[in-house]
Amino acid sequence: MVLEIIFGLIVVAIIVFVVMRIVGNITLGILLVAVVFVISYVLIGSFPNVKEIPIIGRLFEFTPSITGDFSSGINNLFFRIEIIGTARDSQNNLLVVIENTGIFDVNDYNILVDNTTARITNTPKDPLKPSETTTLETDWKDNAISILVETNQTKATYSQ
Repeated sequence: MVLEIIFGLIVVAIIVFVVMRIVGNITLGILLVAVVFVISYVLIGSFPNVKEIPIIGRLFEFTPSITGDFSSGINNLFFRIEIIGTARDSQNNLLVVIENTGIFDVNDYNILVDNTTARITNTPKDPLKPSETTTLETDWKDNAISILVETNQTKATYSQ
């Protein structure tokens, strides 16, 4: 019985040793890749495009090509609005219904209709919490081809 316990402890020690080596090597590899990126940034002034690295670049098809793509992707995950639809009120003013489909609040609305700033005449919900909708009433009376709603954090476009 004592012999089985000793052999069991030796097997557990070997497994722990192998797992520690694997975790250590993965950590070292990640650290070395990070160092290469930092050195590239210091020497060249920008991060390398991972997709253009020979041999292994094809393995990273899912990665963003530049740092701006990555940060805008993260921003769109946290802050996102959608224009649900448009309508006209009794005075023929343009109404734009928006919904916050992001994770965090959005605030300070600005609306451009056909690349011209339209004044918001009502008091919409500000800040707009996630999953809430609000209506932006504008002073725009002409036909609208494209509508751009901007907040401090994000923007949304709508074409008719």
